Amino acid sequence: MARAPSPHRASPNGSVIAVRGARKHNLKDVDIDIPKGCFVVLSGVSGSGKSTLAFDTLYAEGQRRYVESLSSYARQFLGMTKKAECDSIEGLSPAISIDQKQRSHNPRSTVATVTEIMDHLRLLWARIGIPHCPECGREVARRTVQEIVDDILWQMDGVSISIWAPVITNRKGTHADLLRQLHESGYVTAKINGRPSDLEHPPILEKNLRHDIEVRMDRFRIQKSERQRLTEAVEDGLRLGNSLITVEEDESGQEFPFSEEFACPEHGAFITEMSPRVFSFNSPIGACPQCQGLGVMREFSEDLLINSERSIEEGAVVPFASSMMSGWYRSILIAVAEHYGFATDTPFSELDDDAKDLVLHGTGSTPIRVEMTSESGSQYVTNRPWEGVVPRVRRMLTDTSSNRTQSRLVSYMIEQPCSECDGNRLNKASSAVIVGTTTLPQINAMTIEQATTTVHGWMEGDKRLDERSLYIGRDILREVRNRLGFLDAVGLGYLTLDRRANTLSGGESQRIRLATQIGSRLTGVMYVLDEPSIGLHPHDNARLLSTLRELTELGNTLIVVEHDEATLRQADWIIDIGPKAGRDGGHIVAAGPPNHIIQAKASITGAFLSGREEIPIPSERKVIDDGRKLIIRGASQNNLKSVTASFPLGAMIAVTGVSGSGKSSLLTNTLAPALQRHLHGADVVPGPYSSIEGIEFVDKTIVIDQSPIGRTPRSNPATYTGVFDEIRKLYSSTKLSKERGYLQGRFSFNVRGGRCEACQGGGQIRLEMNFLPDVWITCEQCKGMRYNRETLEVRWRGKNIHDILQMTVSEAADFFQNHPKISRILHTLVDVGLGYITLGQPATTLSGGEAQRVKLSSELKRRAKKHTVYILDEPTTGLSLFDVRQLIEVLHRIRDKGHTIIIIEHHLDVIKSADWIVDLGPGGGDSGGRIVAIGTPEEVSVIESSRTGSALNPMLDGDKTVKQIA
Repeated sequence: MARAPSPHRASPNGSVIAVRGARKHNLKDVDIDIPKGCFVVLSGVSGSGKSTLAFDTLYAEGQRRYVESLSSYARQFLGMTKKAECDSIEGLSPAISIDQKQRSHNPRSTVATVTEIMDHLRLLWARIGIPHCPECGREVARRTVQEIVDDILWQMDGVSISIWAPVITNRKGTHADLLRQLHESGYVTAKINGRPSDLEHPPILEKNLRHDIEVRMDRFRIQKSERQRLTEAVEDGLRLGNSLITVEEDESGQEFPFSEEFACPEHGAFITEMSPRVFSFNSPIGACPQCQGLGVMREFSEDLLINSERSIEEGAVVPFASSMMSGWYRSILIAVAEHYGFATDTPFSELDDDAKDLVLHGTGSTPIRVEMTSESGSQYVTNRPWEGVVPRVRRMLTDTSSNRTQSRLVSYMIEQPCSECDGNRLNKASSAVIVGTTTLPQINAMTIEQATTTVHGWMEGDKRLDERSLYIGRDILREVRNRLGFLDAVGLGYLTLDRRANTLSGGESQRIRLATQIGSRLTGVMYVLDEPSIGLHPHDNARLLSTLRELTELGNTLIVVEHDEATLRQADWIIDIGPKAGRDGGHIVAAGPPNHIIQAKASITGAFLSGREEIPIPSERKVIDDGRKLIIRGASQNNLKSVTASFPLGAMIAVTGVSGSGKSSLLTNTLAPALQRHLHGADVVPGPYSSIEGIEFVDKTIVIDQSPIGRTPRSNPATYTGVFDEIRKLYSSTKLSKERGYLQGRFSFNVRGGRCEACQGGGQIRLEMNFLPDVWITCEQCKGMRYNRETLEVRWRGKNIHDILQMTVSEAADFFQNHPKISRILHTLVDVGLGYITLGQPATTLSGGEAQRVKLSSELKRRAKKHTVYILDEPTTGLSLFDVRQLIEVLHRIRDKGHTIIIIEHHLDVIKSADWIVDLGPGGGDSGGRIVAIGTPEEVSVIESSRTGSALNPMLDGDKTVKQIA
């Protein structure tokens, strides 16, 4: 049933952004008026032209106009863009783009740094933080001369003391000039390397060794009458000793350090200043010295170095496997085994811990006698310790100059938390400064929800800071609380502040930037967003929509490319583009409030919103065979609470739950790599788990994610799916090709021979322009066709190879319908909703969802006879409701062939179409990581504790009876 739309508003002052004659990509001379100050959604099937209008036209023109307003000096440092391909755009506001492709690849970037929360926290810690000694935890503070004098008088009244100033600490040199100057200044006694010495006849020091030199400033018994003498000695000592002195009790020999800086009475000075840079892991002053502030170190993984299922003789040591049939490594490892009495023909996993340690970490100082015979037949004997596999590969990595060897060895390494800072990134001194009772690493390790609670407690709660701290830090705390609140409002409360930015999904990264923009409180801006609901559970959608509404209430124009039904219904204005994709799209089908779109007969979006079209509930589901299940036990990656999850084989399974509940941790970080390692011997390390059962029923596993299919424009759907190989083979078999002797490689634009050498097969040549955007001009030699004249003379059914690359997938499928191999591959691309893309479309222009569907189609083309487990991560990304229906049909077709499909998904239409649901939660972060519900969609929909079930229940219309199929 279609739900009634919410109240909507028109443009506050009737002003519009008027676009005339937009014709970028597939847009067909589009004229459209977009109301300003409103929540505007661009809808339509995938490939209809939504992103082209939003990003390549509106945003690109807004950005270009801003850059052109700058001076010529500033423009030379900025990337310039071309003028939008349209007749005119009027009423355009300053534009800010928030899409899914702007993720940071810097390992130093975290959630706290990209949102600028870290900058405020560093300032807070610098201004009101209380230093503690990193060794003993004692609170310390900066001391004045007067405070030091009073402390000595109070603690040592009546005691005979000596006051020493450390003039040299751990420094090389003879220091003869310094010792002479000290004697000439009237100082008599010193301690050199801990031993008393007369400065009149000082010892001669070795210049290549490090030395410590302390000078005695004065020696007397402490009495109140000696206050002035004590003050002078302390002042002179602090000046000479770089703000540090040591007071020694003459009778007991006990020493007490004092400092004008932050210093522990027992362990001495440890922090030079209290400034924001001290709390930055990007500064040498604040960063952990071992990992340089990265928090992780790359170390060799024993799991990757060793194949536990093989014996030593069979090549259990993976880096040495190729040389284990003969050679030195074989001889030394067999000699080690014989010396210590363990077998070399037993699987490595069955050896005891001592034997494993000897292989991995060596024999220490114990020499091992090895007799070797060279290829020439001569014999020689070595008698030296075995250093171990791990030290050996570590030394090989350091010593080798071969890039190939380095890359091979690096593949056996993984990132592990730094042993010095335990992943905190900061050094020990900075990590020991507290606000309230919390250190900076502790609040960084909190989730956004926990940090919000903590900051609120400092301001108003039971852990309220003292009045002085609140007076100094109130504005900082208010700013931090607001920014945390914005992040929580867009459904990211489960993220920890120290989460690395390069591990965030596209949707998470986009929502972080969205929250940052809300915090900036800009007005009169045009925001352009690309599917902000991606990766968001329906439970959190309402909060996201209220956040988007807040942007418009500030006086901004919000233009959102979106397919989510709830977002469409909440919009003030919908622009539906289509009617279909690619060359059949690019028209404005309908524009107006949701009610208007619902009534538009030509609008596919309106048909789904009105209920004229729908994604039906399956009339039958796969029977679950209790005997054929894949069960993973004890999964505890990230926030998983030792989860045991079962996945029935031969079914379509949806792994669901709110954002941060542990879906990716369970599936892509644990189950998928475990299957790849067991079935294919892949060099991947799965997250921690205790056991996996049912793997004997599986022959193959394929992970289909949203990573790009290629990183250069030369990669395209035709080359990735392999259909271009068949097309080139077809062209090489034509009569003209055979007459000229053209082979298959002649028709590749990536190799010499058939391609145009002027542009090297690119079809375009880039010209760098000063103060203007780089210009890509069509190659004059080939006219943009990529190939030379002779190659283009070869035709098949009237088309040359360039014409084929310019065809859409749908056109090519019809063109090659009588060629079974080519037709089968192309029809799989059509089946996953990619009929609109061209065969030669550069891989860099494909969205994450499109790249994932290209991968899916390349797997579908294979006639898999063995049982395969397909693992997909949100395949509905970028798909309209029309395309989702088509995708579900494809997934059901794979299932009906007897394979297993496991999907991470939030889209309720996909979830209701699954045979089985594994629901994680109940919340995100620490409050997630548990199995909340498991069963068929009908069974899960009635479980009250399941948020997925609650969202699913209304869609099933109370009908809990679905026929099951064998």
